[in-house]
Amino acid sequence: MTAFLKKTALNYPDITYLYSAGKSVEGRDLWVLIVSDKPREHELLEPEVKIVANMHGNEVVGREACIYLIDIFTRNYGKNEWITRYINDTRLHLMLSMNPDGHEKGIAGDRMGYTGRENAHGIDLNRNFPAQYPEHIEMSGGKEPEPETVAVMKWLQQYPFVLSTNLHGGSLVANYPWDDSVTGRDGEYTPTKDDVLFVGLAYRYARAHPNMWKTGRRCGLQVDGDTFLNGITNGAGWYHLAGGMQDWQYMHTNSLEITIEMGCFKFPSNDMLPKLWSDHEYALLSFLEMAHIGVKGVVKDEYGKPVANATVSVENGKEMKTTSDGEYWRILAPGDHEMRLVINGTLLVKNITLAACGKNEDSKPIIRRGRGSVRIAIVGVNEKASKILRQMAADSCTDETYLADDLSLIIVPDGINLQNKARIIHDEYPAAVLAVADGTLESVVYSAGEKVPKIFHKEALERSLNKELGGGVKCAESNHPLLSSEVAKLLDDLQVPAAFQVGVGLGCDADAVQKQGAAVAGIAKMLEKILTRDAVSEFSIRPSVSPADHFSASEAMQATSAAIPVLEDERGCSKRVDLPNLRMTQMGTGLPPYTLVMAIEKKTEALVYEMASSFCDSGAADVQNILKRSTLLFMPEIPHTQLSCHDYATLVPFEQLLATVVGLLPEIDLIMMFGTGGMKVRYINQTSSIAGTIAEKYKSLHNHMGGKTDICSGIPSERDTIKQFSWDDSVEWRKTDTMLVQTGCCYENGGESKLWAENEPAIVGSLLARTRGMLVHTDARRGSIIDSVGKERELVKGSIFIPLANGRYVFRLKKDGEFWTDVSAEISDAIPFHIREIGARGGMNLALIAMFALVLLLICCFIVRGRFVGFFNRKGLFPGGRGRDGFERIPLYEQDDDDEDTVVDMHKL
Repeated sequence: MTAFLKKTALNYPDITYLYSAGKSVEGRDLWVLIVSDKPREHELLEPEVKIVANMHGNEVVGREACIYLIDIFTRNYGKNEWITRYINDTRLHLMLSMNPDGHEKGIAGDRMGYTGRENAHGIDLNRNFPAQYPEHIEMSGGKEPEPETVAVMKWLQQYPFVLSTNLHGGSLVANYPWDDSVTGRDGEYTPTKDDVLFVGLAYRYARAHPNMWKTGRRCGLQVDGDTFLNGITNGAGWYHLAGGMQDWQYMHTNSLEITIEMGCFKFPSNDMLPKLWSDHEYALLSFLEMAHIGVKGVVKDEYGKPVANATVSVENGKEMKTTSDGEYWRILAPGDHEMRLVINGTLLVKNITLAACGKNEDSKPIIRRGRGSVRIAIVGVNEKASKILRQMAADSCTDETYLADDLSLIIVPDGINLQNKARIIHDEYPAAVLAVADGTLESVVYSAGEKVPKIFHKEALERSLNKELGGGVKCAESNHPLLSSEVAKLLDDLQVPAAFQVGVGLGCDADAVQKQGAAVAGIAKMLEKILTRDAVSEFSIRPSVSPADHFSASEAMQATSAAIPVLEDERGCSKRVDLPNLRMTQMGTGLPPYTLVMAIEKKTEALVYEMASSFCDSGAADVQNILKRSTLLFMPEIPHTQLSCHDYATLVPFEQLLATVVGLLPEIDLIMMFGTGGMKVRYINQTSSIAGTIAEKYKSLHNHMGGKTDICSGIPSERDTIKQFSWDDSVEWRKTDTMLVQTGCCYENGGESKLWAENEPAIVGSLLARTRGMLVHTDARRGSIIDSVGKERELVKGSIFIPLANGRYVFRLKKDGEFWTDVSAEISDAIPFHIREIGARGGMNLALIAMFALVLLLICCFIVRGRFVGFFNRKGLFPGGRGRDGFERIPLYEQDDDDEDTVVDMHKL
């Protein structure tokens, strides 16, 4: 760490400065690196912000996150607009380790231990600050402040810090003061005067983390973990802590600090750190930006001289003191505030309003969203477009993932009536202008030649429009407002000839305003990608919620229950399966093998919906082969689904539900369930042992299941990434091969929209392997098949699929209780073997009997070789012929060749 800091300060002297805030018990420096455009001096009204990590020596994720953050800031200064602006406007101090002595004692791989937690004197530094209630101090906090604590207290009062975070490990939550309660008891919510603001700061961090913000159980102090609402907690409301740094800081400085528990693994191995950092990357950047949200100024006396130690306060907030230069900073949440200044005993009152997003925008001629580097002007060209754009602007306030991070939108709802068009838009220098109207679903390109990005495809845009907005109210053939002379004149008046100019018609459905707004947001994202890919790209880090964590309004169509009617009615790629109190849709052949794909948690429903939508749209060969060789039954939602994430030690609680489903659909021979609570696979081999085979395949294809142990913190006895379970023998039902795929940790995995992307290769690969085997299908009322070891399987409704590995197999068939014939099949990687139904055409006629007799004669001719060569079948000599046993034997060939190694043996026919 020390070498990294010194090297960074040497390599980037213009924006970094390294200093020591003090020494540890064993004499190690408490290094602090400043990152700022003028790192060696405080600039007037520039806020000072700090991050403290590794206060507990064995909690190292925060320390490593600081290293990553420093690397990103220094390497992207001058290249990335947001990073450059932040460094120019902020002085950021990073203390990578407040407890370097404890870190030296820590053990890599420690998940929830305590070795290295305390300093060299065995004192917990986060219990060692002077306490608000000294009688609550614990033994671990010591009697006097330790050298590290003394140094940090001096440091906190040396600089006018405005905002701070203290990075810990052991859970996943954003914690805000007070940490200590009046009674000294756990679980007592104890608010500060700035409680509303602290809730906002904590939630700002949690919401930008892919998983922290989600309500649910995670690791913590309790035996079964802790549950946090929206990923935040009042410190004392969780457990009381006397002598903590954030409480002392709130009492004695102007800084507002929250404590971040960064994950359940306190001292993870090096290979885990990049993933853990990436989860916190946007959260840290988003939180740091809060130093610039609020008011700031310089308090001066009647002679114009700065006033030091003047009191600045707002209602429902603590008093803060001005600096020696009269500076003050007050972070504020959106809303109306009354600000009080007390100068030499004189009270001054000033009213301040910080407008919330979307407030008072109903009549604004221009609405702005985003602070990205790619500026796009979106202009409404008629009254319906104005409604659509105002709806889009409103929706962007409630969903931070609605717009791409790199976008800066200038939304002009009523473009035709806008005054001073040229001055307002031209000064923004937009890279693109998007004209929006209702009317026919179409796009119109107004630019020409070099102004049109090379990778822009008009046809692709229109396909997307029809996919998302088609199927509703149809427009009149003459409804093409984008082609009017008024729109052309509007674009000329904007005087932005260098911008790429394109228009979109959004249809004529008056009730689809929200959906149309989402489509406009999606088109803006598309334009951002097109414009940046045509330009020189940069390494870009943006301080916002991860856009991959949730679905936009248009994307949600494929990942929610809204997808099913589209798949069944509009695209016709699936059909409804009517079952009592159950909603299911079917894809594929309608023949075995039947796989039931189901979500058993609320969190994984999106995965199953998105899987069905993807299979409907996919032209990939593997997906097509799955649908041509099997039947998939999708059940994205189950009755009384589980709302909380947890690990599984058994699948028995699902037996009643599965017994009902399989009782109604006995063709199902494999159940694939999706949950969370781990990154692993569980299976039950009940009949054909296919579940174990497919589980192994799934594990081998999943990027995060390659090891032997689960990377998540679940049930200690369930750490294996693959394990066999069993059903309850006392429950009577047609028990079926089943596998449970646990797709993510309760606390550190990606969000819902990442699940399909992370699991798609494993799902497709395992379902493709699932189709390897032999299909038997007949019109017999009753039938069974017996393998070489005497195991007999029932033909459900005359059908069965037998999964097989490579090799040659012999089976004995029974129809209506009587032995019928033996059949053998050779299975190879390329050629699955099917025995198809031919039965429902009526009885055999004399011509077919004669033909079959001829077949028998020919077989006798080849009896020396003991097998019937498929040559005749492939040459069409017996098209659709039916043998005495009622089976047609057709190897499925990719090509029509004469390879005798792929024939069907019939030794005893």
